[in-house]
Amino acid sequence: MTDKTQDAIFAREVERRMDELISWSIANAPHKSVQLTPKDFKNVRQEFCRIATCNSQLLSEPEPEEGGSQYINDNPAPWP
Repeated sequence: MTDKTQDAIFAREVERRMDELISWSIANAPHKSVQLTPKDFKNVRQEFCRIATCNSQLLSEPEPEEGGSQYINDNPAPWP
């Protein structure tokens, strides 16, 4: 596996875990009078991903010959 492939896999995993953490934070916020939204986490997400990927932009999907998927679903899942 190439370094580029490993970096892309790591970047996708960081993004997936950030999505989970944001969803959990919204669902479990202690102050229900101030409803959190995904927009509230935009800057946090960008900064964390920048740090986690050593100041590079999140990497694109690896090519199929680099271990990437043959098919990438471009249709987003409905928001919970």
